[in-house]
Amino acid sequence: MAKTGKSAGPTATDGISRFDLSGRIEVFSLYEVFEMLSSGRKSGVLDVVAPFGEGKCSLNRGSMLSATMFRLSDHEAVIEMLSTKSGSFSFASTASNDLKGEMDLTSLLMETVRLEDEFERISSYFPDETTRLGLSSRGLRVVNDDLSCGAPHVLEVIANKPKITTPQLLAAIPLASLKIRLAVAWLSSSGILGEYNTQAITLQGIMDSWHQKLLFLGGGGSRILFASSSEHGPEEIFAIISAIAQDCAAPMPEITLPHDGPGVVRLRPPTGGLLSITVLPVHKRHRGTFQSLAASAQLVAMGGVSRSEEGSIWLGLIPETTGLAAWDETQEGPNSLRDALREYADSRM
Repeated sequence: MAKTGKSAGPTATDGISRFDLSGRIEVFSLYEVFEMLSSGRKSGVLDVVAPFGEGKCSLNRGSMLSATMFRLSDHEAVIEMLSTKSGSFSFASTASNDLKGEMDLTSLLMETVRLEDEFERISSYFPDETTRLGLSSRGLRVVNDDLSCGAPHVLEVIANKPKITTPQLLAAIPLASLKIRLAVAWLSSSGILGEYNTQAITLQGIMDSWHQKLLFLGGGGSRILFASSSEHGPEEIFAIISAIAQDCAAPMPEITLPHDGPGVVRLRPPTGGLLSITVLPVHKRHRGTFQSLAASAQLVAMGGVSRSEEGSIWLGLIPETTGLAAWDETQEGPNSLRDALREYADSRM
């Protein structure tokens, strides 16, 4: 049962922590907890312990300042918490201040209810979690996000990572698990998804070169996310991409790299397939973009910048379904990315 106390924050007595409010989610849902904290204009920190991980929310005078859960943050983290049906929570009050949150808690409560209702409506189409997902014979790769559940992003990841399972999707995509499950159910109900079936890949001499191996591993198309150093200028990036194009005998397209990224370069080797390389400078402001792009990439390529404080954070955001091609500072140069991709491909075939 939820319980309340008079202390202003957690205190320790005989090794036991006491909170102003604590309980089991099975008995006292987080809907009720959030509504109570919001309507009571409470300030403090709410900790949530769920079967698959922990979350934390900071509130000030009933306003949501920030939230984290698993690899999720803010809006997605709150929806994840609200859709959690088991676990425990504890709230420790703190002194209020003048900070104001940008998240509308009432809207998030209603949005979670809507998502749950939509999923219940089509839950019969949700595949078994051991099913390896792939595109159906319809072959659609572009859809509208009619249910506001991230369906286009989910479809993109499945298209680029055939044979992925739903649990792997949940771990890879920075969206609330309720949204991902709804997207999978909706895509299945629409006939867009099916169980993965091996199909012939039109590539000649698959074992002849590293780029053909890489394309084969990616089902004929490879999406590479190159996390570059912010010190790399356009000329250095051009030299790095040119080394790959020359090795693949692919025509070097005219490229325009935004000053602050991301930029995309597509190489088409004469033997078939597509190498799509997204260049994104390592910077804190790109962290969310990197996490989203890494979910649908075949692999992330990162050099000496991985040893920086931000680079090490980015390494921790790479999902287990995405490969990593890495090199250290002593190997930096025009051929560094090409050599790392070659080593990655050769090690897997």
